[in-house]
Amino acid sequence: MADGLASEAPGSARLAACAQISALESSCDRITQPILGQHMVWHRVGSGPPLVLLHGGHGSWLHWARVIPELSSSFSLWMPDMPGYGESTLTPTGGLIELVVQLRQGLDALLGARTQIRLGGFSFGGLVSAQLAAQRGHVERLVLIGPAGHGGPRRQTISPLPWRDLDPDADPFGWANRMRHNLLAQMLHSEAAVDGLAMEIQWRGCMNTRFRSKPFSRSAALAAALDARHGGTLEIWAEHDVTAAPHGMVTRPVPNGTSRRGLIVGGAGHWLMHECPATTAVLMKHGFGVD
Repeated sequence: MADGLASEAPGSARLAACAQISALESSCDRITQPILGQHMVWHRVGSGPPLVLLHGGHGSWLHWARVIPELSSSFSLWMPDMPGYGESTLTPTGGLIELVVQLRQGLDALLGARTQIRLGGFSFGGLVSAQLAAQRGHVERLVLIGPAGHGGPRRQTISPLPWRDLDPDADPFGWANRMRHNLLAQMLHSEAAVDGLAMEIQWRGCMNTRFRSKPFSRSAALAAALDARHGGTLEIWAEHDVTAAPHGMVTRPVPNGTSRRGLIVGGAGHWLMHECPATTAVLMKHGFGVD
């Protein structure tokens, strides 16, 4: 699926990516949910037990784009643009606690407060998922991919470059080079993974982010949320994830009585679902109890 600049000009790659996103959007039901005079946007697709997927910081539901086809064959996927992100106009002003409350209220209104769900979270969405699972209950299984809030060391050595001044229409090559640099600095490990779809999803996510997740992502709040949960939890880490030291994450001790395990996927960076979609989907399905 690599369609980056190695094979196409930036304009062509971006047009192809936009077409892929449009096709994915057309395959989903779009739900605009009124909340507090604003709205939260969800995308739903597939059939089976409900699986709620929460995206990362500077992202949207499209963080899951490459695993949606496989996961939707086993689950009914419910994917919000979380408050403060994407097309959701609802924006928390009270930090992470308010974001989780707003998300929980929206979710319970759609599915019912006592409905058993499976819950998956990526990066900052992993921390949100852990907080949500600890508060809501009725989360049968939890799968976290590169979750934030671990409080451990980071391994990032390349600084991202400013992106707010970019204009992909006026300077497509400059835009593409900057997006490639930033994706390799933070999100992806392989040059081949930096395709037109990755750049477009990252660009849209950054442009539509209104919630500042960094203070919460750099905190150590994840452990307490997971310790408060008694159901099964699987953490999936990428070998080259620069947001953490994965081996330390999977070997750290956990309290007695908690069902928690971790594993590492080789050869990939933080945005594991994009870089290794087939492997990620298989591991997620296994973590959610589907072979």
